[in-house]
Amino acid sequence: MKRLVFNTLRTFTAAALLCVASAATAQSKDDFDPFAADIEENVSTPAVPAKYSAAVASAMGNLARTLKEAGYKVEKVRSGEVVMVVIPSSTLFAPNALTLKPEAAAKLRPLVPYVKRSDKYKVVIAAHADNTGDTKYADEITAERATAVDAFFEKEIGVESQAIPYGLGFDEPVAPNTGINNRAANRRIEIYFIPTKEYIDNIKKR
Repeated sequence: MKRLVFNTLRTFTAAALLCVASAATAQSKDDFDPFAADIEENVSTPAVPAKYSAAVASAMGNLARTLKEAGYKVEKVRSGEVVMVVIPSSTLFAPNALTLKPEAAAKLRPLVPYVKRSDKYKVVIAAHADNTGDTKYADEITAERATAVDAFFEKEIGVESQAIPYGLGFDEPVAPNTGINNRAANRRIEIYFIPTKEYIDNIKKR
C-alpha cells in the first residue's frame, strides 16, 4: 500500500542536501524505503559519484530539453542531475478542489511515458499551497492534490505507479505570499525525475 508522505523538514539547502546525500551513499539500496523518507532524502537518493555527475547531468539535460519543448516549465535540481517540472495548481485544479479538472489530463498525459520508466527515473510529486488558509487546510489540500496526480498516472500506466506523493502545505513558497500573482506562483505541483541507480550504472558503463 502506497503511503503519502507528509514532510516537516521542507527547505532545500545546499548543506542539508549534502548531508542527506552522504547518508544515502552510506545506506544500501535494500535499506532505503522511499515511501518512509522525506522529500529531501528522496531528491538526494541515489547519490551520483562525483566523477559521473557531469555525465548524469548531461543525460538528464536531454530529458529537460524534451520536456521544455513539450511546453513544460522545467528546472534543474542537484547540479542538473535531477529534472523538475513545475505546473501551476490552477492548470490542474479548480480553486479549493481536490480532484483534477477534466482538462488536466491533456497537461499530465505527455509525462506518462517518463513516469512509466521506473527503471530510469524515480518520480516525486510535491504539491504546494499559498498561506491563505491555516496549516491544517494547506497540508490536507496539498496531500489530496499530490495523491490525485499520482492516481492519474496510475490509471494511465495501468499498474500502481512508483511515484512518491508529498503534501507540503505552504512551507516552501517561491514568492512572498502577497498579491494575486505571487500566491498563484506558490500554488503549484512539482514533479521530480530523479535518475535511478540502474540509470546511473548504465551511464557509468558508457
